[in-house]
Amino acid sequence: MGRRCLVIGASGQLGSAVCAALRSTGDEVIEGVHRFPRADQVRVDLCEPHEVASTIQPLKPEWIIIAGAFCGVDRAETEREVCVRVNVKGPQAIAEYANDHGAFVVYYSTDHVFDGAHTSYTERDPVRPLNVYARSKAEGEAVIRARSPQRHLVIRTASLYGADRQRRNFVLRLVDQLRQGERVPVAEDQWGSPTSTEDLAQATRWLMARHAVGTFHATGPEFVDRVSFARTVCAHFDLEVSRVIPTPTHRLGQPAQRPLRVHLDCRKLFTSGCPPFRSYEEGLRLLRQWEMALQGSLVSQPQRVEP
Repeated sequence: MGRRCLVIGASGQLGSAVCAALRSTGDEVIEGVHRFPRADQVRVDLCEPHEVASTIQPLKPEWIIIAGAFCGVDRAETEREVCVRVNVKGPQAIAEYANDHGAFVVYYSTDHVFDGAHTSYTERDPVRPLNVYARSKAEGEAVIRARSPQRHLVIRTASLYGADRQRRNFVLRLVDQLRQGERVPVAEDQWGSPTSTEDLAQATRWLMARHAVGTFHATGPEFVDRVSFARTVCAHFDLEVSRVIPTPTHRLGQPAQRPLRVHLDCRKLFTSGCPPFRSYEEGLRLLRQWEMALQGSLVSQPQRVEP
């Protein structure tokens, strides 16, 4: 018999992938969304921590997966209060509920909790966030561990991409801008590990099935600079690579300070037996197939890429 799972942020690119992964193995999935819920969804607003327990209690979930988050790295610099409510206060209320009712909680975090001063980071290394967003995720991790010490998963990841009808990830926003004929500055000195949302969702399901507890790093296998990744996107989506403009971070005018090179050591996850993640070449090929299958049905407005 499957588990009863509440996925918060179910309409987002990661949340929708998690819902699909859990349903594929027979779990019962309740979709929690921030606004405009369908008849088969529930509204769960992380901005209103005092309402969280009363919303969740009648649902009686065995697992609560927090796939929703405030992810605007630059926007967080001027919207700190909202960022903290979504990434810290809301998850804290969920962890307290989980601890009181015997449920498990999953919290996603980021490579940005580290400053990039070292070659690679394991789950045991101390965090050193450089911006408001990263500090909120580090604080969110801490409250999850403190409030639900025996029933939590903290999963750190990086550079997510995948199917998203709202086209909010780096890859699809870059594609939209290049198709508009724009020249897009991309940080030449920022490195990361592109990670498929589908792979991350399957790893989440794998960890849940084993009732794993603690912190795990989960990213794609390559560590690549952002420009090289963008050029590979161009190759898979038949776009003009010369419109990707390599630009040093200090010239991009980004309000939030960013770590330039953070590599998450994922050996803890993969030596435990979790299936390996696909290469970003394979992930981009599948993403292109997904886009083509939509046959022009996407109606979202192109957005500017965050370099």
